[in-house]
Amino acid sequence: MGEKVSKYMIGTTAIHKMGDISREEGDLCYIHEIGKDYYVGNWVTGYGFIRVLFPKETTRGLTQEEKDYWNGRGVQIGSQPAFPLKVD
Repeated sequence: MGEKVSKYMIGTTAIHKMGDISREEGDLCYIHEIGKDYYVGNWVTGYGFIRVLFPKETTRGLTQEEKDYWNGRGVQIGSQPAFPLKVD
């Protein structure tokens, strides 16, 4: 197990035990653990794969513009009510 964290980042390459679930343009991911070579987390939007590995070399912090864009945006998971993101 790696260091526990709670932060949003932008990722492109994403590896799940079901296969490659990367996104060409890069997208918002939620990171909850830092390993030696990977961040562990999940995409904020999509099918809900958990424990996705995001290689450190293809994952980065958010720019201020990205933080402004995502902060307060509503996200809905399945049939649950939408909730606003708190991206800082």
